Amino acid sequence: MEAYLAAASAEYEASGVKIKPACVDYHFSLPFPEGLPPERGGAMLLGGDLRRDRTEDILRECRRRGLDTVLAGFGRFPALDTLRFCDGLLRHGITPILSEESWVSGCGAELLISTALSGGTLEERIRLARDRCPALCLDFQRMHHRFPLPCPSGEGEELSPEELAEILRKGGEPWLSRELRCKALSLGEGEEAAMLLYDDGESLREKVRLAAELSVRRGFFLWPEWNIGEITGALEEAALFSE
Repeated sequence: MEAYLAAASAEYEASGVKIKPACVDYHFSLPFPEGLPPERGGAMLLGGDLRRDRTEDILRECRRRGLDTVLAGFGRFPALDTLRFCDGLLRHGITPILSEESWVSGCGAELLISTALSGGTLEERIRLARDRCPALCLDFQRMHHRFPLPCPSGEGEELSPEELAEILRKGGEPWLSRELRCKALSLGEGEEAAMLLYDDGESLREKVRLAAELSVRRGFFLWPEWNIGEITGALEEAALFSE
């Protein structure tokens, strides 16, 4: 699995990490920043609604900085727009990666899915996604959510790092969910019953190990959501990183 650190270019340079950059400096609706340093073999991460009229701008910036991959599509778009956008990149040797919301069969893009789950198993989710698109990529999204019990919707309350730390400080015995590959902790009783699901360095190592076992093509780690030690530790344990 190829690993990418998703960060602004200046933050990537300051981190000193030896994995590929996924530059988050770009947005479809904004002018691209000038004077960013050249990269070799990294990815451009584009926020906002997909726009085919920015294809030439994207290609020009990729050539200037030596970027070979474009990660985009964080929303739902007309299938025809998606197909034409991907074709415009592929014809110039740039690999598109799209999120589940915008990926369509036959677009030629790699598929990005999140590792954050509240039900099922992560292994099954990866296998099913890979059946749709063998060129599968993972967004190692950090979990820190509280779910009321029962929770038919599967939608939980996102906690701040401070809120999570306060809950863990109060005690309780978390465990590693083998199905979700994240930490779990039971909270409250009766009508106040809830389940806390969160990630730490241990659960990240489990997720990266599973990705390596299932031959996932690429993995993206958002900084500072994950710190450099957690990322490199997980990659080293899975034999995916070396200085």
